[in-house]
Amino acid sequence: MKKSIPIANPSLELENIDNFYEKFKKEMDSGIYVGGKNVSDLELNLSKFLGVKHVATLNSGTDALILAIDSLGLKKGDEIILPSFTYYATAEAIMRVGATPVFADIDKNSYCTSLKQIENLVTSKTKCIVPVHLYGFDADISSLKKFCINNNIYLIEDTAQAFGSKSKEKKLLGTYGNVNAFSNFPSKTLGGIGDGGFVATNSSSIYKKIIMLRNHGQKKLYEHELLGYNSRMDSLNAFTLNQKLKKFGEIKKTRNKLVNTYKEILDKVDFISFPAINTNHTLLNYFTITLPIGLRTKFQNTLNKEGIMTNIYYKKPLHQQKALKSYGFKKGPMDNTNDYSKRVLSLPLFSYMEEEDMDYLKTKLTNVVRKYEK
Repeated sequence: MKKSIPIANPSLELENIDNFYEKFKKEMDSGIYVGGKNVSDLELNLSKFLGVKHVATLNSGTDALILAIDSLGLKKGDEIILPSFTYYATAEAIMRVGATPVFADIDKNSYCTSLKQIENLVTSKTKCIVPVHLYGFDADISSLKKFCINNNIYLIEDTAQAFGSKSKEKKLLGTYGNVNAFSNFPSKTLGGIGDGGFVATNSSSIYKKIIMLRNHGQKKLYEHELLGYNSRMDSLNAFTLNQKLKKFGEIKKTRNKLVNTYKEILDKVDFISFPAINTNHTLLNYFTITLPIGLRTKFQNTLNKEGIMTNIYYKKPLHQQKALKSYGFKKGPMDNTNDYSKRVLSLPLFSYMEEEDMDYLKTKLTNVVRKYEK
């Protein structure tokens, strides 16, 4: 019988939390929907998990990037280096403050940018570097941190897709930068029940500024000192994230079970490649493979016909986007970015996949691989 395997299924995590819906109804009945104890508890729990001094929850991962950049005082004329091979929000946050995006290429072995790709793009106007830990991989963060310290450049980690992943030094990603941005979009490794995000920092001054920025620039009620935003996480989302954080070890384990299944099937397939994955320290948000030029659409369509949903992250790099062309940017060589945007394909990845569905996925994926090996 044909099944349907979605690209993500965050509802399964809720089903595996004891008495979740009963607890959730109790929270709804409390009448507290913005701020409150759930939010403050989540901020404390996240700071303990990450080992950082401060966490400020926000309305989305995009807001996390915007407020992180704003908190550093970055402005028009400043250059901020980021990869072109990422989601639009990273560049959008830079555009919001009027700064100039400078696009760096990615490495072939990680889907992420690196110091090698970035260092030749640095000028006297470079004020910040924003590496993106795409799909959950380490964007050479240890090297970039040393470089930024030595060159007096701010570092903001875009950790939207990498909550729970670690660096080569086995330190959690999102803990290296001056301030770091996370997303709690439902499909993320720590996903909520709607949009949500947070920033993590060890700087008290940055934290205090973001706390003001997220609430209309207020230091005290009705005392507005800054041009701020309305970017508060709602209480019900914070409650859900707290519940998931308690189960995060299990979420990680069941997610990695599927990753290891993919590795068993695809590791020795000549026409498919992907970076080395050590599930002891890499927690993937998306399992992304690279196919030969011209095969991706056929491979994707064949999987979809079997009920296996896929997606392309990202088909059009940022330096090719209309909004960026209108705004203006700088860039280095984009050979790897242009190549990978034509060849990457992401397969279903989520926690608590049922054994029956995993067996179906293994069988159908194996059959599709064999079809195109011929």
